[in-house]
Amino acid sequence: MKGIFKSWVPEWLIKLILFSGLMPSMVLFFLPGANIPVTAGFYGCQPSDVQFLIVLFYAGFVGFYVLERRFFQYFPVKQYYIIFNVLQILNCLFMYHIRDIEWIYGLRFFQGMLFASAVNLSISMIFSRLKTEQAKEGSYAVFFGLLLCSSPFNTFVTADFIDSFNFDEIYLYAAISFVPGLLLILVTMKSLRHIKPYPLYALDWPSFVLYSLLIVSFGYMMVYGQEVYWFADNHMLVALLCCITLLVVFIVRQTGLKRTYIHLHIFKSRKFLLGLLVLYVMYIERFSLTIANQYFQQLLQLDPIHLSYIQWFNIFGIVLGVVFSMYWILAKKAVKWMWIMGFCCLLTFHQIMFFSFESDGNDYYFFLPLVIHGLGVGLIMVPTILFVISSVPPHLGGAAAAVCLAIRYLGFTTSIGTQNFFKLFESARHQEAFGEQLQRSNPIFKEYLQQSATTLVDKGLQFKEKAAAMKLVALRVRNESFVRYAMDYYELMSIISICLLVLILFSPSIKNMYKKLKDNLVSPA
Repeated sequence: MKGIFKSWVPEWLIKLILFSGLMPSMVLFFLPGANIPVTAGFYGCQPSDVQFLIVLFYAGFVGFYVLERRFFQYFPVKQYYIIFNVLQILNCLFMYHIRDIEWIYGLRFFQGMLFASAVNLSISMIFSRLKTEQAKEGSYAVFFGLLLCSSPFNTFVTADFIDSFNFDEIYLYAAISFVPGLLLILVTMKSLRHIKPYPLYALDWPSFVLYSLLIVSFGYMMVYGQEVYWFADNHMLVALLCCITLLVVFIVRQTGLKRTYIHLHIFKSRKFLLGLLVLYVMYIERFSLTIANQYFQQLLQLDPIHLSYIQWFNIFGIVLGVVFSMYWILAKKAVKWMWIMGFCCLLTFHQIMFFSFESDGNDYYFFLPLVIHGLGVGLIMVPTILFVISSVPPHLGGAAAAVCLAIRYLGFTTSIGTQNFFKLFESARHQEAFGEQLQRSNPIFKEYLQQSATTLVDKGLQFKEKAAAMKLVALRVRNESFVRYAMDYYELMSIISICLLVLILFSPSIKNMYKKLKDNLVSPA
């Protein structure tokens, strides 16, 4: 693919073009979650529906990743770029005109499929232009660093934009953002085919459908489960039954296929399973930052714009962690100690947040914890992906990359389910416990209520001061309930970190991941 660009195109412009096809799609990933109340209000849906919009994008990415390689091998590079960029523009225009949330679900899943195309093609072309193995390993670090930064960076980019423009214009501008990259492709690329086209017959659509429905069903349970008290609701029972049935059918189908969708033999490697466990737990703890962001908004009263500003501390930590992990990989040091340092950072973050949550505070108290959280995630991500890919034979590297992507999806959706459980169940439990103390017969509460009413009168309230004082008490109870459930959540995250640290510490030192790494470097999606 090195000669796909015209001779007059400089190298810096080539890199810009390659990333121009990737960055707009990456911004679309977490766009609905940039301001969940605004998105929910615009579509007339619940916040959980907004979470499901993000899950569907991710599911489209995961489900289509394997099948997409057939299209990648069939179309010439320039034609393929044009096809998925045009489809992304049309998709964004559809989302600009459509208001029905049920149609948006399908469009978001299709956006995820197109994102898989953008990632595989852009990163594969970047890899083809790198001459040394060190450069390829470095490109892994750059790509996954961008992926880790995508969520806080999207919050920074879109928060001010959503506040300044009408929400119905967001996807119109998103469609426009694909145009510059498309024009650059038309002008600078040659219409060449470097490999013989692999015909598009016998596409394994059944496996794609089974696989996609399986991961969507799991994501549906994680998003809506606690909201309907899990399996007390028939929809959850149907989703669980679908998950089990689809999983069994998918496994049976793979064992009977000559060309499998995902090679199941890779799960026989203990190192592969260990790497998947580390990646899964890391992704759960990566999104523990969501609870801290809710604390900044609800108790510290930060608006989305100022919340987006402090995300730069997390981005700074991610960059530091990725750079240090890249140095560690190039020095060919054992990945075990990188995992230990990373999870120690995450454990430190969870403990700091556990002891720092109060009803009042200042945002600058949390700048350092945000850096520590980003540092921990950055230290773990790249070495773990490379470790997992190098744990299987070279011809199964693509299947390992696909499973890594699925595990990251499972970690993301599990974090949503865990947070929803603490938000809806634990918060209600603490609120009920506080409510039991707010009785008129309680002299302490009676005195506090009288003091609040007196304070309101002193500040100029002329009537119904007791009713206003009761509202302030209700707000205080809600905030205290949030603090308590947030502490419970970070306590659980701390326990998980400690358990995994013990497991890693007593596992044998792993030093041979770099022997197979040279042959197993594939498109790092």
